[in-house]
Amino acid sequence: MGWLRETFGRRGGTTAAPAEPAAAPSPVTLTNWRKLGNDALAAGHLAEAFRCYEQGALADPQDAALRLNLGFVLLEQGQPQAAAVRLQEALALRRPGDGCAAHDAHYLLGRAQAASGLHAQAVASFEAALGAQPDFAEALEDGARSLHVLERHAEAVAWMQRLLKLRPTTLNKLVLASELRACNRHAEAADLLAPVCAQEPANVDAAVLRYGALMKSGRTLNALAEAERMLALQGPSARFLVNRSVPLERLGRFEEALACVEQALTFEPSNRDALVNRCTTLTNLLRLPEAIAAGEAAVQLLPEDPDLHFSLSIPLLMSGDLRRGWQESEWRRRSAGFRGKLLELEGQRPWQGESLRGCTIFLHGEQGLGDNIQFVRYVQPVAAQARDVLVLVSEALQPLVARNLPANARLLPQGARLPAIDFHCPLMSVPAILGTTEETIPAEVPYLRADLSLVPAWRERLGGGTLNVGIAWAGNPKHTNDHNRSMTLATFRAIDAAGCRFVTVQPEVRDADRASFEAWPAAVDLGRELRDFDDTAALMEALDLVITVDTSVAHLAGALGKPVWILLPHVPDWRWMLQREDSPWYPSARLYRQPAAGDWDSVIRRVRADLRALVAPGH
Repeated sequence: MGWLRETFGRRGGTTAAPAEPAAAPSPVTLTNWRKLGNDALAAGHLAEAFRCYEQGALADPQDAALRLNLGFVLLEQGQPQAAAVRLQEALALRRPGDGCAAHDAHYLLGRAQAASGLHAQAVASFEAALGAQPDFAEALEDGARSLHVLERHAEAVAWMQRLLKLRPTTLNKLVLASELRACNRHAEAADLLAPVCAQEPANVDAAVLRYGALMKSGRTLNALAEAERMLALQGPSARFLVNRSVPLERLGRFEEALACVEQALTFEPSNRDALVNRCTTLTNLLRLPEAIAAGEAAVQLLPEDPDLHFSLSIPLLMSGDLRRGWQESEWRRRSAGFRGKLLELEGQRPWQGESLRGCTIFLHGEQGLGDNIQFVRYVQPVAAQARDVLVLVSEALQPLVARNLPANARLLPQGARLPAIDFHCPLMSVPAILGTTEETIPAEVPYLRADLSLVPAWRERLGGGTLNVGIAWAGNPKHTNDHNRSMTLATFRAIDAAGCRFVTVQPEVRDADRASFEAWPAAVDLGRELRDFDDTAALMEALDLVITVDTSVAHLAGALGKPVWILLPHVPDWRWMLQREDSPWYPSARLYRQPAAGDWDSVIRRVRADLRALVAPGH
């Protein structure tokens, strides 16, 4: 903070006599106290500077500038609370022209408040400093830092953008990029850092930050290029080899990804990211015994790492070892990667299998809509043990779920205040507590039922004489695995079979698919009329069959007990397991699997053949 020492070293003020000159112990005047304090401050003698400023303040209790200087010295001495008191006094006493600049006083008070952990108050003080001096770079910088601590990242972005106009330094660009990423504005962060990486190719911080932004914005090939650039520049290391493995895995180049991870582990055998990626990559290669062995070895090496345990849970669940898989999956509740996906309830008691007799338990959904639908089945067995059950699910599911709850369960609306409860539990944790195995999955369907008052209107719209087939070929484009589990409509529409009417049950047709849809006369776009899952369930009830990729549509059709054909990528989600055409979760489901990565054509050919057989006369 050298600029402050210079500022305060120069600070003058009006000359004034001591408050009681006759009783003064020495002839030193008020102006001299300030000068002596400034000189001591310039020499780095904080204690002497404090003594001089304190003497001056005692001599003139109305001098705001001296209290400002006292506040600064106290800050430099690491006494932010005492500094805040002096700075508030300075602001209360200051008068125009008295040498106590408002922007300095508010800024220093903000620093004192931030150092005391009072970041909301600090932001208000920094705003006041900027009100007095809009181009005050230090106030923008420190204010952005407090906004970051408060997780008010959108505001921090705006402050850093203002700062960057005043000080377009590399460091400020890195800070702005970090705040953009905290706002999920990853593409902007990557673009901001592109010229930095070009101008400063050896800047590792910029390269790593841009790499992460590229991965999050789905620019996987660019991220791979950035990782390879750093490897070429810095030489092989565990860090950059792991970074290279991630986009390779995302691109389906699993053998190359595994080679990177194995090489990384030769540099750092206990590198936790490499250990996680080894288990994950082996899982994606469908080498499940090896993946399980790698995960088990990793958790022995780092037994308290939640991500290692969670990565082990996936091959266990996929291989059908549900009991062990659930237990390992529970570690997700400690993982930073799941922050925001799980409801955090401070002071509430988690359910770990205790008796629920006479108790109220709060069950809350997590992760995606499909997860909510799949695991809401567990409300029934929990309700059989408890006095009362409160349930929270995604907003779009609420009307449907509310109508299908047991008598002693009720829905908690989004944003509602949580009443008194005895226990709480994520819905996806109930199987671990109940010890669910494949044989004991609560698989009676339907466990969700459509609003029957809505069904006749859909049946009238659809008409008869054909097989009415609901279709969904693409899920949420923001899903990290969307590129594997979704397909284009140009590919999907090859299921077309005479005697079928195809009806969209996904909410929208993507722009890239619109031309293909309009060129398919047997397809009807009803998905855009669906307001929530209650509407979707009613439409499904009027259909004869649903054909869908792995998205929430598949889970809803299965929960309704509707015949559903689910089209799966070569590496499926854990819940569909491997090498089977049925699902223990949904008795009405039939699974169609890619025989090789990306091979949707053979899947579509099988579906079309089975559709033709279904509509053949005499079937």
